[in-house]
Amino acid sequence: MPGLLRKLVIFAAVDGLILQPPVANLRNYGNNDSALLIDYKTGRVSSLPASASELSERDSGLESYGLVGLLSVASYSFLIAITQRQQVAQIQGKPVYAVTNIAVIPTSSLKDASHAIAQARESSRQGDDDDDEQDEIESDGTASDSETDAGDTDVGTAPSSPVQTEHSLHNRSNSIAEDVMGKRVPFGRFAANWLSRKTLGLPGLGTVDHDGNGSMLDTKDADVQGSPTGSDTEEALAASGSESSPERGEGPSSSPSVVELLPKLLRYTKLIFASHNFFFAYDYDLTRNYGTSDLSAKSLLPPHKVADELYFWNRHLMAPFIGAGAHSYVLPLMQGFVGQREFTVAGAGRPSTEASDSARPEGQMLGETSAAEAMEAAANKRDFLLTLISRRSVKRPGLRYLRRGVDDDGNTANTVETEQILSVPDWDPAHRVYSYLQIRGSIPLYFSQSPYALKPVPILHHSTETNELAFEKHFRSLSRRYGKVQAVSLIDKLAGELKLGNEFDKYTKSLNEAGGIEGKPLGLEWFDFHSECRGMKFENVSRLVDRLKPTLEEYGDTMVQSNTVLRTQAGIIRTNCMDCLDRTGVAQCAFAQWALERELQSEGIDLDLASDSSTQWFNTLWADNGDAISKQYSSTAALKGDYTRTRKRDYRGALNDFGLTLTRYFNNIVNDYFSQACIDYLLGNVSTQVFQEFATELQTADPGISVQKLRQNAIDTSCRIVISDPSEEFLGGWTMLTPREPNTLRTLPFEESVLLLTDAAVYNCRFDWDTDKVMSSERVSLRSISRISHGTYITSTLTTAQTAERHNVGLVIEYREGDSHDLRVNTRSLHSSVDTTALDKNSAAHSSEWPVSSWFKGLRAPTARIMAFKALPVSNSVTQTKNPGSPAVSEGDWVRSICEEIQRAIVASPDTEGPDQLVVEKGEIISLEDARKRTGILETLVHDVKKLVWA
Repeated sequence: MPGLLRKLVIFAAVDGLILQPPVANLRNYGNNDSALLIDYKTGRVSSLPASASELSERDSGLESYGLVGLLSVASYSFLIAITQRQQVAQIQGKPVYAVTNIAVIPTSSLKDASHAIAQARESSRQGDDDDDEQDEIESDGTASDSETDAGDTDVGTAPSSPVQTEHSLHNRSNSIAEDVMGKRVPFGRFAANWLSRKTLGLPGLGTVDHDGNGSMLDTKDADVQGSPTGSDTEEALAASGSESSPERGEGPSSSPSVVELLPKLLRYTKLIFASHNFFFAYDYDLTRNYGTSDLSAKSLLPPHKVADELYFWNRHLMAPFIGAGAHSYVLPLMQGFVGQREFTVAGAGRPSTEASDSARPEGQMLGETSAAEAMEAAANKRDFLLTLISRRSVKRPGLRYLRRGVDDDGNTANTVETEQILSVPDWDPAHRVYSYLQIRGSIPLYFSQSPYALKPVPILHHSTETNELAFEKHFRSLSRRYGKVQAVSLIDKLAGELKLGNEFDKYTKSLNEAGGIEGKPLGLEWFDFHSECRGMKFENVSRLVDRLKPTLEEYGDTMVQSNTVLRTQAGIIRTNCMDCLDRTGVAQCAFAQWALERELQSEGIDLDLASDSSTQWFNTLWADNGDAISKQYSSTAALKGDYTRTRKRDYRGALNDFGLTLTRYFNNIVNDYFSQACIDYLLGNVSTQVFQEFATELQTADPGISVQKLRQNAIDTSCRIVISDPSEEFLGGWTMLTPREPNTLRTLPFEESVLLLTDAAVYNCRFDWDTDKVMSSERVSLRSISRISHGTYITSTLTTAQTAERHNVGLVIEYREGDSHDLRVNTRSLHSSVDTTALDKNSAAHSSEWPVSSWFKGLRAPTARIMAFKALPVSNSVTQTKNPGSPAVSEGDWVRSICEEIQRAIVASPDTEGPDQLVVEKGEIISLEDARKRTGILETLVHDVKKLVWA
């Protein structure tokens, strides 16, 4: 079956960017033959009439192999086109490609788009001859071997298709968008320079790029070569958004923080999609395993409608094209790994170069082969093709320490499905095809680890009920997809990892005692990898395979013949260590080796992959897979890669692992925070407010964890713990920020606490969000409250968001100190009360540094005390995405409503003397002017250093 040649042409016209449809010589998907228009003013995608799409000047456009999608940020939008690809495999004669370079084209104006396309076209002319040659290869769907490792006579390392790099756009292309990417901003200069010198791997800040040969390039050279600098660059940035309109998202999202971080976002976008980690095929669904994909390739549905959304990485960026019905433009991309090796084995069960000494005729020299033996060996040789595909899930995506454990929907971090396919090189349907699936994923419990330690101890979060619910969701989801599940945990049975392992075991037993998964028990094998393989004897992982051999044989694999599924894999091995990288890679390679040997036995071939030196290609293929997954999660190659490749471990491998560990450590504490924000935004999990949040906190929220649920749980827990009098009626609860020390207005850092209101008192509960425990509670009787003030409450002037008077508001409750005031601290012992005298001394010390009277003019009596609360943002980047149509309530209105609730409770309380005793007023708690005076030089310097490095 001939392959598809898919190229589209991008033009810059008066009304907008015009895309001619890709050439498809097999089929079309509906009425998507017309060209598309991306309007300069609105950024919307729409179809053009047939007459308007007939553009004769083909050489004036930019040819692309497909689209990644349309990136919209506030009032800016950029078309991302695939301009360079590399064929890495072929499945059923259909080429599989890796994306190796992209073009980022601004859609803001004719001038910007024309300039970008002209620059790209000029730099791509030298690759035209290579394109023509590759087009001929694609037209007949054939491929030849072009790469063989020396020394492998019977088991080759050649892929069945040539590794070809196609240049529709030269790797050092530049455009107006790349001028923006090169714009100097005050974020991350130190880290960018450090990274460009050290040439660390992906993902990072966007300061390192790959050229077509896999070498590393400084993005300052690769992306901005020939670009204007200084005022020209600033003019280009302004021009790219000069014709924006409210329809393209202007408003709060177009904050200075978003614009300031836009160059870094574009740089990271180019970096991640050109990292050789995204794969696509025009005629084969890479997102589904071989047994469930359309084997006959006769589906009339467009690829994006049959692709598995779990592995469809550019679905959000393609939404404008899907909405416009432009199905032929939508090319699903999968992140992960695709590798392929063709090998030859002797049917007798050993490589054909081996000769039996006992069978050698007398006088025949060692290595000499008779003509009869040569003919017999040639007749017994059989060719096979091994394909390895790893698919990274779009659920709970991200980077090492920023995405750990499970989320509220049961998705785990670093979830990767790996498929090993054994076939004949020409994919003759008459021959059997074997598919073996494995999966890796983080431990399905709520936990975290600090990125600031080389060996961080995992910290468990949330209640038993919350963990049980997420744990069960995770394994039920796996069961629906794969059948039976056997979990394998490779973490240590020593201090540090032991507690987490025990919890994994406890929740597994609890699930099985409750009936398991649809009546089937969940298996868990805890294999202490470091103990079992002590002394770098990683070959001892075979003990794990032996323990699970009955389960492996029960689950089996999928077998297909003549496009008919003869048997289906009945279950899956789910492997994890702490990161699901290094130990997991070694174990999965061992399981895959068992599966391949078993499948070859079904073909009448007895091959020992562990002891046969000529099968080194198998280890190399799996090591490449491990490195790819590791770079996508931890930004470095996998540890223990030397053993996976060579089945040997020595001190040089250990030293290399130490260097990789240090590199991971640097990335964990410096690069990953902004990279995580970019990943969440590119997948559509957060709004543009994520960049404002990053500019303020230098980190972002986890979209997989419902903050609303956590806060409601904190309110419920606090009610249950601190309201001891059953006669008190609960009226309301809110989570707010409060100064670190009681009776102050500004002691940093502010903490998120719980404010409770009953018909008798108000409570300030300081909450431990990691353990879901109340650490301390302060109770104030309603009859003691003398004044409530609400208004502007600015605690920092370091960022634009922190100085916005409209959003930075709070309230202060002034009360008379007396017997009605009670403060208790959870000491986890019999004693819980705190002497208020000591508290007064502590407060006085802070009051001397931050005089309360200078901040809050209403405090006059020396015995008066205060409780201060600052409003949390009413919405964030996550809630804006999940609830786009919800009405916006300002922070000021929210705080005012809380004050009114407290006032009504005081008036209605029989213990109070009446409403005349309470004063509720609106006024500045900390004004912008006062905040500027109180923001010290050291505080500003620390923030600038963090901004310089972390961002």
